[in-house]
Amino acid sequence: MHYKEFLETTNKFEQDYELTELVYFGAVERLRDVQKDVNKIDDVQHVQRVIKLFLISWGMMNRVVGRKNLDWKRLGDTLRKLENDFAVLRGKKFLTARLFDDKTVSDAVKKIYRELDLIPYLGSPTTLSKILHLLNPEIFVMWDNAIVNDYHKINRHVDYSANGYLEFLRESQKTILATLGEFERETGKTLDTIEGELRTHYHNKTITKIVDEYNWMTANR
Repeated sequence: MHYKEFLETTNKFEQDYELTELVYFGAVERLRDVQKDVNKIDDVQHVQRVIKLFLISWGMMNRVVGRKNLDWKRLGDTLRKLENDFAVLRGKKFLTARLFDDKTVSDAVKKIYRELDLIPYLGSPTTLSKILHLLNPEIFVMWDNAIVNDYHKINRHVDYSANGYLEFLRESQKTILATLGEFERETGKTLDTIEGELRTHYHNKTITKIVDEYNWMTANR
C-alpha cells in the first residue's frame, strides 16, 4: 500500500466510526494500570466491567461473550499467570519490536495467545486479539475473519493458531514499515517523526490501532 492510500482509507474509518471510538478510548484508559502490570487485573473491576463490556459494546460480540459457561475468572487467572510474558513485550513499539529475530519476543506472543485460546467458550480469535490489544495496545494488532483471509493470501502461514497470529503481526509490521519507509524517503523525515505525526493526527492512537483501521476498511468493505 502507498502512504497516501493508507491515510485516505484510515481517514474514512475515522469519519465513519468517530462516536464508537469513544468507547475504545475509555476501555484503554481504564486499563492503564493493568497494562503496566497484568498481575493487577481484577476479575470484576477490569475483566467484567471493562473487557467484557468492551467486547459487547465496541466489538459487537454479545453472542460470544454472553455464553453462560464462559469462565471470566479463568480469564483473569490466566492473564495474571502470564505477567512475565507480558513483561517481555512491555515498553516495546510495534515498528521496532523484533518480531522476526528475537525468540524471546516471538515466544511471548505465541504463549500469551495460546494460553488464552485454551479458555473454553471465550470465542473466536477475534475476541482474543481484542483482549490482547487492550492489555498492550502498542504491540497487539486486532483482526477478524475477513482480515485473516486477506493476510492468508499474502502469507499462507497466517491462520488462527498462535503461530499464525505471530505471522500476522510480522506481516503487518513488514507492510506498515514498507509504507512508512516510502514516505520517509520522499520527505526526508525520520520514522520516529512520521509515527509521531500519525499518532497526533489520529488522537494519540497507537500504530497497531491505526493499522487495524486500515485492515478493517480494506477487508470488510
